[in-house]
Amino acid sequence: MKFWLYLPFIFLCTTGFALEYSKIEFDGCPENAFCKKETGVNRQRWIDELKKYSAGKINEQRLNAFVQAEYGLPVSGWAQEEGSLQPNILLWDSPCKQHSKSVNKYYIAEVFRKNFKSHELKEVPNVFFSRAILLDAANRPYSVIVPRGDAPLFSKDGSLYFLREEEGMFYGLFIDKEGKFQITKNETSPAPPKEGTCSKEQVDLFNREAPSPNFYQGTYCKEIWDKTSKSYKTMLLGWSCN
Repeated sequence: MKFWLYLPFIFLCTTGFALEYSKIEFDGCPENAFCKKETGVNRQRWIDELKKYSAGKINEQRLNAFVQAEYGLPVSGWAQEEGSLQPNILLWDSPCKQHSKSVNKYYIAEVFRKNFKSHELKEVPNVFFSRAILLDAANRPYSVIVPRGDAPLFSKDGSLYFLREEEGMFYGLFIDKEGKFQITKNETSPAPPKEGTCSKEQVDLFNREAPSPNFYQGTYCKEIWDKTSKSYKTMLLGWSCN
C-alpha cells in the first residue's frame, strides 16, 4: 500500500481519535478524563507519595525532592487538542461556551509540572495557565503564573500560597514570581482575602497575556494578606465560566 493511504490514519490518531482512545479508564486515571496509560501510572505514584506525606511518613523535603526528581505535581490549566500529545497531561471537555468552538477549541487540563518558569512553558505552546496580576512597590503591574481556578490565600516573601487538595488530602504550595514550586505545610492567614478594586494597568496586562481575546468571561479583584509586609495586596484574576 502506498504511503499516502496512511496519511488519514496518522492524522486521526494524532488528533480527535487520540483523545477518544484515551478515554479508556486506565489505572490511576480520573473518571471521564482523556488520560494515557503512562500518565495514569505516574499520577498514581504522585498520589502514593502524597499519602505518605499526609500520614507523616515523609516530610516536605522528601516530597519536594520527589516532585523535582520525577515529573512534577499536577496543576490545572487549559490545552488545545494538540496538547494531548504532551507527556503527563489529562484533559476534560470545558463547560465554557467560548471554549467549545470548532476552531481553537480549548479543554480543561491537568499537567504535571516541576515549575511555572516561563522559558520552559514556551516549549509547550498548546497548554495554557492562568495569571494573577499584582502590583510591585512602585504600583507597576506584574504577572505570576498560577493554576486554573485557584486563588491564593496569602503571600509571603514574594510567593503566593495555595492550599491544594488531591483526593481528600491537603498540602500547601508556594509559587514565586519566577514560577518556582515549593510544597509546604498547611498554613492559614491572619486576615482572610476580601473584595478589592484593581487598576486599569492590571486589567490591561491581564488582557494582553490571555490566550485569546474572548478566552475569559471577565475578571475579579481580591485583596490578599501579605505576611511579610503585614498589609493587603491587590490581585486580579480571570473568570472563564467555572
